[in-house]
Amino acid sequence: MLKGILFAVSACFVWGGIYVVPQFMAGFGSVEIALGRYLVFGAISCLVFLKMRVGGHCRYPLSFWGKAICFSLISSVGYYTLLVIALRYATPAICALILGTSPITIAVYGNWKQKEVPFRSLIIPSVLILIGLAMINIPHLGQGASLGSYFLGLICCLLSLTAWTWYVVTNARFLKNNPNLHPSHWCTMIGIGTLFWVVVFGVVLLLFFDNQIHFEKYKTLDADLIHFLLGSAVLGLFCSWVAEFLWNRASFFLPVALVGQLTILETVFAILFVFAIEQRLPPPIETAGMALQLIAILFGIHQFMKRQPLKAL
Repeated sequence: MLKGILFAVSACFVWGGIYVVPQFMAGFGSVEIALGRYLVFGAISCLVFLKMRVGGHCRYPLSFWGKAICFSLISSVGYYTLLVIALRYATPAICALILGTSPITIAVYGNWKQKEVPFRSLIIPSVLILIGLAMINIPHLGQGASLGSYFLGLICCLLSLTAWTWYVVTNARFLKNNPNLHPSHWCTMIGIGTLFWVVVFGVVLLLFFDNQIHFEKYKTLDADLIHFLLGSAVLGLFCSWVAEFLWNRASFFLPVALVGQLTILETVFAILFVFAIEQRLPPPIETAGMALQLIAILFGIHQFMKRQPLKAL
């Protein structure tokens, strides 16, 4: 259990960067950032795959590759594109508030798909998470967002939340049902599936939206382009391949409902990163909100420790 928790915490730490890195990629649109991230993710995965095949590894049936392509569409391209659009058209507080409920939706949906604990044991941590999210984000709502932007951000966040919830639960069940599938192999297969969708969407953009693509900014190696390339590398390598590997390991060791609750750490780390960049301490109300979320996680871990399914892991 401890090993799974450490993997989950590490994954959330890396994932926290997806909320702050795009803010340094000025001059590039939401779709460009998403495609840049996943182009790097796919390229790294192809290199890892070639190395594994040379060593005689990563040989799986076509059905696994089909799932990898499906999962990559939902978890990578779909989820993150919607998130970046929401961050641009709404405020980060709105995105953090809505997407911050993913620990609750994942825990409830995962426990509904395969009941591992009584639903009443999820009530207290869920309430603590909601209160903590409200304390952190509600003071910032309405800052810099028009009514139209708010609803666009709301829709994108809800769709992104749905995609992420489905993926975390379905991916965890798939890994548990296939214990011989190595997490690094599955991460690599997801990355190759992601590259497939990057190529598809790239072709669509070139064929139908070429007049909206400004190729000039890619021809001069200025500060904006350097920031975009570095940002894409960080997002593709660390926030995609490394985080995906760590999360797959955590999903194998822990019940889905507990893994879901641990995802709140992604929000906590993202907030801490923002304040670290701004070189200031979080206000007392936000500190109290994060403390409540950490209490919710500790309570959830305690509840699962008392359950026989967790002891068997």
